[in-house]
Amino acid sequence: MKIKLSTRLVLVLGNIVIKIPLSKRGYLQGKNEKQLHDKYKDTGVIGELYSERFGIVVMKRYPVCSRIPNWMVAGIKKDIPELNVINCDLHNAKNWGMDPDSYGFILIDYGINEEISKMYKPYKK
Repeated sequence: MKIKLSTRLVLVLGNIVIKIPLSKRGYLQGKNEKQLHDKYKDTGVIGELYSERFGIVVMKRYPVCSRIPNWMVAGIKKDIPELNVINCDLHNAKNWGMDPDSYGFILIDYGINEEISKMYKPYKK
């Protein structure tokens, strides 16, 4: 088992990832991930979300990327306008995985939105 910590406690267990909110930001990120998944699940560029309840998210596990091309970040910001946020680090390869079936890039951490991004310090305008 692997554990990661930020605004959410992330447990990596076999083929699933469980994200447990540790703060209001983490709770809102879980809720937002569910909303974005429901809206954009057919795009093939965001990770599969199995369930969300009380901000706790259970997702499919993907192999993490070592780098993410700029064209992919630009494309996802265009295709999913909610992710075109000033304080959103889509260039961080740890937020991305690889789909083992298509070998395509998959965004695995997509809970941020404009409102949540402003909760981080310092906020840049």
